[in-house]
Amino acid sequence: MFAVLAEAKTLEELQRIEPKVREVRRRYLYGLNGATAGELAIHRRVSRLNYSRRCAEASAVQAHMKQGLPMAPGMEIAYVVKDAKKWEVDPARTVSEFDTGYYWGLLEKAWEEAAFVFNRLKGCSLAQ
Repeated sequence: MFAVLAEAKTLEELQRIEPKVREVRRRYLYGLNGATAGELAIHRRVSRLNYSRRCAEASAVQAHMKQGLPMAPGMEIAYVVKDAKKWEVDPARTVSEFDTGYYWGLLEKAWEEAAFVFNRLKGCSLAQ
């Protein structure tokens, strides 16, 4: 959705692409159950190797290290969340399952941000 939003350079273009953004949301929302785990990989640049709290990135660093993959701050990793309640993740290259609820929630958060843009447009006058 954000890649489509980034295509717009003017308010008029934003208004024109709203149906395209809605279609992207619909396609991913209804296609999530048919997605492969690899398609849902989250890519992050690792800022550190030790974390004081539990989070997906901390679990991803541990999962990569457990598989013997070298890790250092600044490296990019790709991982998939298997169980968000337990912060269980797998490196994207070895993952076989994913937490559908977690990814559905990410999709909804992204939609809320995109919808905010369109709702703001409805209150703007393009003549300004």
